[in-house]
Parts: sequence; structure tokens; C-alpha cells
Amino acid sequence: MPRLQPPHDPVTLHLDGEPVVAERGEPVAVALVGAGHMALARSTKFHRPRGPACLRAGCDGCLARVDSVPNVMTCRVPAADGTRIETQNVVGSRDTDLLRMADWFFPEGMNHHELLAGVPGLQRVMQAFARRVAGLGRLPKDAPRPREAHRRGVDVLVVGAGPAGMATALELSRRGRQVEVIDDALAWGGSARALPGEAGRAWRPLLDAFAEAAATSRVRARTMTTAAGIYGDDVLVASDAGVEVVTARTLVLAPGAHDGVLAFEGNDVPGVMSARAGGWLSSHGVSFGDRVVVVVADGGGPFGEAFARAHPASTLVYGTPVRVRGSSRVREVTVATAEGERQLPCDALLVDAPRAPAYEVCAQAGAEVAHEPRGFVVHAAGATGKIRDGVFVVGEVAGTPLEPSAVARAAAALARLA
Repeated sequence: MPRLQPPHDPVTLHLDGEPVVAERGEPVAVALVGAGHMALARSTKFHRPRGPACLRAGCDGCLARVDSVPNVMTCRVPAADGTRIETQNVVGSRDTDLLRMADWFFPEGMNHHELLAGVPGLQRVMQAFARRVAGLGRLPKDAPRPREAHRRGVDVLVVGAGPAGMATALELSRRGRQVEVIDDALAWGGSARALPGEAGRAWRPLLDAFAEAAATSRVRARTMTTAAGIYGDDVLVASDAGVEVVTARTLVLAPGAHDGVLAFEGNDVPGVMSARAGGWLSSHGVSFGDRVVVVVADGGGPFGEAFARAHPASTLVYGTPVRVRGSSRVREVTVATAEGERQLPCDALLVDAPRAPAYEVCAQAGAEVAHEPRGFVVHAAGATGKIRDGVFVVGEVAGTPLEPSAVARAAAALARLA
């Protein structure tokens, strides 16, 4: 799985001592996939191979020990020269984990709480062994240093630098507001950067306008910064620089949506990813398969179709995955279509399912949510997305279609009211 082109600013990472050439600043998980390492982690109980599924810190398929710190989402770590990545939760090596035998011994599943239950002495031994087997890495060698925390106020705080967050920040900035945008990703742009080809070009004016606003400080954009919680009028903001409590005159929540996950046999095999994750890999110039199958489920889009149009060698199917064959890498997928089941060989499977609104911080801010088949949907007052005085919600989380004109209209309506 070579890169489509060599890095412009190469750095060298070390995966279990093996050198990996990466583009400076790109997500470490992307660099590892680009070097042919799809299985990066192990499941905690049965030690089955796991790989990145979302590339947005929503799965555990890229967990690793990074520079002696365990349980790091490598999709949120920028590649830097000398970064050390170690596979964790294995006995043996990344490719040959001896604890994988647990899966063979217990093919029907295992409840370790019941193993040797009632046998004096042995149950305690088994519990200790189970905790060791299910561990997620050793603690760091050194305790982290305390970080300062402080409180500050801002005019406008926008949580989320995807299409809706960017568009709203620009609209408010044009109206003379002082806008700060935060996002936990390594770069702003969100889903707009995961749409290749013609679909991606439709977002180019918004991306260029936001880049110009950030470069001239009309909008302050902070990446690798997380809105960890909302408590009344306070937003708990965390980053590598420390923790702060931010109070905004106007708070705009644009967290977007989680990738849709369908229940089918083998949906956690390495190489099974969301179509949006496949688009992000492609945007970094990473080829992740020779035989890519893209499955668009009912209500999915637009990432699967956009990827298939930009990569004609891939196979586009409309339907629902039934099962996947493979262990350390997907080898075949069976898809239920309107014409019947189809079996397709593949080494990568992209699934485009209905996305679930990332409602969590909206609910903390007081928004009403209602459960639908795709997840909890945020309900706000009218087209302006008002949750309460000074707090608004915009974008996919509020039901706005991921389409440039729809996003622009929602942003303009919110900015007029705010």
C-alpha cells in the first residue's frame, strides 16, 4: 500500500523499532496505514487485531503507546521526527500476539467473572490473570507535570471547525464579532477535507475563505483543542497547553456527526472503515488497498459515492454488509443488495451508513434530544438553531444537510440572530 506520492517534508517515526517515513504533521495513524500497517491495536479480551475505523478518535483501532504514554489515539497525534510508537496489550509481537489463543480456547465467548467460580483460591488467580490479559498498557514511566488552569471570557466561541463551524465563524466575523474556533482534530476543515474529486471542490471556496480569515487573525482557529464539557455558561477547554474555563457571550456548537456503524459479522476486522475515513486517508495521499469495496447503505452518503467517483478502480455497491471474512485484514465481504447477496473479494471495505449526530455537548448545554434509528438528534428552536439565550447549534448535529448552500443558509440565519 504505497503512498501516492512521497512526503514533501519527511520525518521518521519508529513503530516497535521499525522506521516509518511520514509527512510532518500528518496523523500518526495515517502514516502507519500508508506504510502498510493496517492492524495497529488488539481487542482487550480476545486480542483480535484491530485497525483504524474512523480516524476521528471515535474508535479504539489506532490505540498505541506513544513516547511512553499509553492508550493514545494515534489519529490525533501529529507526526514528528523521532516519535516512538509501541504496540500495547500484546505478549510477543504486533503480528504474533500469544494471547490471541484466548479466542481459540473460547470460540463461543468468555465471561471471565464465571471462570473457576466457587473454587477456593483459583478464582482469585483467574481474576488477576483476566485483568492482566485485558490490560491497556503499562502506566507512563514519569508522572505528568501539573498544568496551570485559568478562566477567561470571549465574545464568540465556536466548537467544531467543520463546514458548519467554519461558515458560522466567517458570518459572525463579517458582522464585527471576535470569533474563536476550537476543534480536536489536527487541522480544521472536518468533513470538507474527506470529500475527494468534484464533491470536495464544491467546498473549496469555504476552505479558502476560512484559511484567509485565520491567516489574518479575523478568526482565531485552535486545533488539537477539545471542548471537554459544558457546565452552565462555562466551557471546559483542554489542550496540550493546559486546561481553561471559557465563558462566551455567544456559544455556537457545531460538533458534526459520528460515523454510522452497522452491525454485521466481522465489522471490526482491520480494513473495515467508514467511507469518510477512507476519504481522509485519500486526502493525505495514502493508498490503503488494491481492491477497495465501497458499500453505501440506505440513508448513507455522500462520502462513499464521492470516493468511488474519484477512484474508479473501486467497487461501489448499494446495500448492507452481511459478513466479512478475514482476521488480520479483510479478505471478502458479502453484501445484501436489492438483487440478492453478492460476495466480493477486497482488502479494504468502506461503509457509508447514516451518521449519528454528535449530540453530547449539545445536551450538556441544555438542548433537547430525541432518539431516532440513526442516534440522538438535537432539537433546537426554529431554523436559527437556538438552544437558549446565547447558545446555538448548527450543522449536521442539528439536521442541516452536508451541502454548501444548506450550510451557508444555516450559518447566515444563526449569525443574524446571534
